[in-house]
Amino acid sequence: MRFIVLFTILVISGCTTGNKPWEEYTNELIGGKAPFLDPTRFGDAGELIRADYVISGDGFTHISKNNEGQILQHWFYSEVLSTAPSEEWVGKCKIFYIVNPDTNVIISWDYDEGSNKESCRVYH
Repeated sequence: MRFIVLFTILVISGCTTGNKPWEEYTNELIGGKAPFLDPTRFGDAGELIRADYVISGDGFTHISKNNEGQILQHWFYSEVLSTAPSEEWVGKCKIFYIVNPDTNVIISWDYDEGSNKESCRVYH
């Protein structure tokens, strides 16, 4: 009986530990070096991420520049399918990092066009 109670407590705490909101998770990247990658290096698009309602996106898709000459790294992280537990989650998680072109440091980030911010989730 004690083992079952201990096991239940560990499982419950394991499900809640580490599930930080997406924005908090992404804000931690500000001030760090931006990963300049080849947009074609990700070959896992379409794989399941969690259960049967989240598939991975294309990863790093392309680079552009804003009016101030800063680099914008565009990322497509995941897509939440219509079988998700909540309808508001359905959509694509697309963001871009604003990067200083001289230092390659991430200055800021924002949601990209066509993104549903509710679909951006941290799955542990």
